[in-house]
Amino acid sequence: MKPIIAITPEAIALPRSERGRGAFCGVSYSRAIELAGGAPLILPLTSDKRLLDQFLTRCDGLMLTGGGDVNPKRYRANLDARVRKTLFGVDDVRDEMEIHLCRRALERGLPTLAICRGIQVMNVAFGGTLLPHVAGHRNAKPEALAHRIEWVGDGCVRRALRGLDRVNTSHHQAVDRVAHGFEVVARASDGVVEAMEKHDARFFCAVQFHPERLVKVAPQFLRLFKALVAAARRR
Repeated sequence: MKPIIAITPEAIALPRSERGRGAFCGVSYSRAIELAGGAPLILPLTSDKRLLDQFLTRCDGLMLTGGGDVNPKRYRANLDARVRKTLFGVDDVRDEMEIHLCRRALERGLPTLAICRGIQVMNVAFGGTLLPHVAGHRNAKPEALAHRIEWVGDGCVRRALRGLDRVNTSHHQAVDRVAHGFEVVARASDGVVEAMEKHDARFFCAVQFHPERLVKVAPQFLRLFKALVAAARRR
């Protein structure tokens, strides 16, 4: 059987006729897992920890997806008015859900890959902080290999993406103080963290870019999802 990879959804606003709130997951995430040989399972948007734990017991891996910003109250007390205006898509239920999933996944040794917002959630979940606004990292073309990265460490991400030195970019927040126990393995030329992982875990990795958007234009990025699925299969 194919290993089941749980995928977190994005919180979205719906028309009033649909009660104003919903969950969404771009097909590129589930397609990347399918292409890598896994079975994607998109989770409901909920902060019910018992329900989330029940899902995790039935899954072999976890993937955190991109989307809106983490509530700044989770990593710093106050932001000035100018920076606060840059925030978008803050959803406390999603924050609580993904932080819980991150912590439980590490406790259970569940292979985990976090993407874009996901790297920020993972960092906050274990005591790190975020840069609430970074200029120049949101490119209008989601599939453009917009900037170079420099590999500054080794681990699962570098081994999967060996030979690649350009990535796409679609974010305005980033990792600031790295959570204890994590190591940075790639940075952008301006120092922004592009990948990090927990080396004492078998596969607990995060990237700031969007590899799921690149599997068609640069198929080498599929190797990262294959590494996740392979780790989930060995679990």
